[in-house]
Amino acid sequence: MMEDTVMKLKGIKKAMARQMTKSWTDVPQFHMETEVDCEPMIDFRRRLEYKPSYTAIIAKAVADSLCKHSSLNAYWGDDQITYCGKVNIGVAVDTKRGLLVPVIKNVDKLSLREVCEKLEQIKEKAVMGIYSAEELAGATFTVSSLGKFRIYSFSSIVNAPQAGILSVPRMQEKLVWNKEEENVQVRRIMRLTLALDHRIADGASGARFLTDLAEMLEKPEALK
Repeated sequence: MMEDTVMKLKGIKKAMARQMTKSWTDVPQFHMETEVDCEPMIDFRRRLEYKPSYTAIIAKAVADSLCKHSSLNAYWGDDQITYCGKVNIGVAVDTKRGLLVPVIKNVDKLSLREVCEKLEQIKEKAVMGIYSAEELAGATFTVSSLGKFRIYSFSSIVNAPQAGILSVPRMQEKLVWNKEEENVQVRRIMRLTLALDHRIADGASGARFLTDLAEMLEKPEALK
C-alpha cells in the first residue's frame, strides 16, 4: 500500500495557486462558446511556405480582433478600468515548473511568421520552464490551448486583472450541412470558449468579439 505524499507549494507554483484563487474568488466571470469551421484555416496553413502552429494563428487572430474590440483589451483595478494601448498576448504553457504564461508583446504589430517564431522560442523554454520575470509580465489577454490533448471543450479562469481568456481545444470531425451544395460534409470543427470579467465586459461585447474572431479564423488570409 502506498504512503500519502505531501508536496508543499513554493516558488512559482505557490504564486500561481494564490493568483488562481484570487482570480476565481474576486472576479465575477462568465463564459460563452462558439464553433469555428477549421477547414479554411487548415487550407491556409497548408499553402504557407512555413508551418505556423494553430496556436500562433489563433493568437494573431485574437490580437487583431482585440484591435477592433479594444474594450476587452483592458485591466480591472481600484474600481476602474484601464484600456491598454498595447496588445500583449499571454500563452499558457505546461512546463516542469507548472503552468506558466509567457507573454508575446505587441502581437497586433507582428506578422504571423513573427508570432510563430516567438511561440517557437516559448516552446523551447517550456522544457525547463525557465522564463525571466519580464517574459511573464504585461499580458493584456490570455490564450490557453489544449489542442495536443484529447480535449474538445474546456473553460479557463480569467487571469486577473486581465479582462479575458480564450480556451482553445482540439479540433474534432463533425457532420455539417452545406447549404450551397445541399449535402452533408465532414468538417473539422473547434469549439472556442471565451471567459470574461463581467466588471469590464458584458455579453454583447463578448459576443461581438467572439463572432468576429470566429469569422477571421474562417477567412484567415488577412492574418499574414
